[in-house]
Amino acid sequence: MILFKILEKFLLPSVFIFVLILVGLILFFKRKQRTGKILIILGLVLYYLFSITPIADLILSPLENQYQQIQKNELDKANKVVLLLGGKESNVLRASEVLRIYSEFQIIIAGTNPLNPEKNEANEVKNYLIERGVPAENIILEDKSRNTFESAKNIKEMVGKEPFFLITSAYHIPRSIETFQKVAMNPIPAPADFKIEGDYNLLDFFPNAQNLKNTDSAFHEYFGILFYRLILF
Repeated sequence: MILFKILEKFLLPSVFIFVLILVGLILFFKRKQRTGKILIILGLVLYYLFSITPIADLILSPLENQYQQIQKNELDKANKVVLLLGGKESNVLRASEVLRIYSEFQIIIAGTNPLNPEKNEANEVKNYLIERGVPAENIILEDKSRNTFESAKNIKEMVGKEPFFLITSAYHIPRSIETFQKVAMNPIPAPADFKIEGDYNLLDFFPNAQNLKNTDSAFHEYFGILFYRLILF
């Protein structure tokens, strides 16, 4: 698992483009100028492509387009919500989706930051929801899991086969739903934090760091889906 994670990091666009350009520069100054130039140009072209909105959206779309945002008329399908954590920025957007559909449901906040477990992100989200009117007694923390698979196993002990709304970022929903279903649970997809813009103008064809970050997120999910299917399931 650790080796796969390391390999994944080097295959993320923001990393392998940097490595490509770095190797090109080294070769260029070691008098292998033709090869060096090719690698530098290739790196710059890939950086441009992965950093513009239409390409980033194209890469994200197979993930985000699988499930639609939950509608109000669907809220009678369950009385529990599971919120998967995913980093400071996305946590706020995911929690906002909880507030949008909340109707006195029981809310389970799941996950922790494996690189910084002392930073209790689950408790931060709990406080965010309480400040906006959700009763503290309606919120349960599952702050032990380090990844989606562990979240599924831990939450199964709390929910069993009872249906629940599963909230996470839209690009992460396909892997999350598949994982929870594989452990014999009944999640109802409630995607949040959609990244795809859809309508473009001239400025969308200029490089943007957020687009490169979105591309990294998509690659991370594709690798995650592959890893889960080949190794875990």
